Amino acid sequence: MFYDSSKFKVLEAGVQLALMQQKLSTQNIANIETTGYKSKGLSFDGVLSSVQNGTDTPEISGIKASIITNDTESTQPNGNNVNLEKESITLYKAYAQYSVLLNQISSEFDKYSYVLNCNM
Repeated sequence: MFYDSSKFKVLEAGVQLALMQQKLSTQNIANIETTGYKSKGLSFDGVLSSVQNGTDTPEISGIKASIITNDTESTQPNGNNVNLEKESITLYKAYAQYSVLLNQISSEFDKYSYVLNCNM
């Protein structure tokens, strides 16, 4: 079907990654008072370096992000390193990306709907 196209796969992967980032940011914010908690984030280093070096061309279904723990120095006396401002910005950016991608998906479906209904 048309929704199996590479365009939809890219959009779907983007939506999933934006949603994953939102979940990680909200988890980090929820644990801001937890003693010793280290913030978590997404890493695309393996994918990006292989593409930049020309050693690999990842397929859309093979795009993977790793969840990493931020081991930087703690910013709070309890050993926690969650930065509320940073997490809030990251959360908003992920939300904005998610919204844009959903709008693009909706726009693609509208185009198909128009074409299918045009001949009636």
